[in-house]
Amino acid sequence: MLRCLIAVIILLCAHDTMAIEKPDYEVIWQGETFEIRRYAPAILAQTAVTGNFKQVGTAAFRKLGGYIFGQNVSQEKIAMTAPVTQSQSESGDFLVSFYMPSQHSLESLPIPNDQAVTMVEMPETYFAARRYRGGWSEKKYNRHVGQLTADLASDSKWRAAGSPVWARYDPPMMPSFLRTNEVLIPVVPRTP
Repeated sequence: MLRCLIAVIILLCAHDTMAIEKPDYEVIWQGETFEIRRYAPAILAQTAVTGNFKQVGTAAFRKLGGYIFGQNVSQEKIAMTAPVTQSQSESGDFLVSFYMPSQHSLESLPIPNDQAVTMVEMPETYFAARRYRGGWSEKKYNRHVGQLTADLASDSKWRAAGSPVWARYDPPMMPSFLRTNEVLIPVVPRTP
């Protein structure tokens, strides 16, 4: 009976994750260990958080989740999307972002009540992407960043052009062994 209940919970979590809007991108090159994607322009709700790798996600979610759950001047609820992204800024803070649903423009989004939440326009961007399954440990993330960085260093067509971004697609209640995560590194073509 317990196994059936666990299976149902896992299926419900997976179904909810698949129903959430994800950013629009096109795979322009597929390799054995990573792919190159062209992401369409998007709007991100973003906040900077100080702390360690593991703690910042929770602190940022309170701010960003508050915004999409109605803590804005219009008290408008905004649909949740995936992934939640996290990167480290040059100052050492972590930038955590939610993609805004594609039907919104910068002008149509309500103003956040919390001034720590800002709207950022992401232009068309090329990313090298490496997908992996499992928990949200810093050690696992760093291992995949290292592998993607090494793969890019030996790639003859693309080079890294920015800091790594951690993309988490699943809610915390998803069993860790089923979670989908990605490392994204902005890239540009190598010049001959």
